Amino acid sequence: MIRRRTSTALAAVALALTAPALAGCGGSEGGSASALPDVQLTSVGDGSTIDASELRGPALVNLWATWCGPCRAEMPAFQAVASDLGDVRVIGINEGDAGDKAAGFLDDVGVTFDQYLDPDSAISAELRVSGLPATLVVDADGHVVEIHSGALDEDGIRDLAATLAP
Repeated sequence: MIRRRTSTALAAVALALTAPALAGCGGSEGGSASALPDVQLTSVGDGSTIDASELRGPALVNLWATWCGPCRAEMPAFQAVASDLGDVRVIGINEGDAGDKAAGFLDDVGVTFDQYLDPDSAISAELRVSGLPATLVVDADGHVVEIHSGALDEDGIRDLAATLAP
């Protein structure tokens, strides 16, 4: 089962207003854990490619874009805790930006954890992620077990990482 969380009050209001319309579509809870989709990603660092379905956890996979204010605001928090999470990897996937634009932002912030480009936002589409930022909680087998919608602070990132503890 994929759990979905949202961290903003606005999202809660939106859900309350749209819940009746979504009731026939399955809503945001339910289903089974799914593997990361077969989507080609390009490394921001060296330009190599990897298929997202090959990524294994435990990991927190942060979906972000340079045009997204909350994404930009949370990136320093991910950088601050990335090396403190023990066996849990932090991976960033930029959705929809050109590589040079994403790389420039990451350089400005001083991000050192793995970053990939998904220029067509295919991961968001496949996993039905409706907004950015979003953080995927990925277990050791590469299954998405939770999707957190909204920006996170350092404590929120640590809390999500703790859900992957054995």
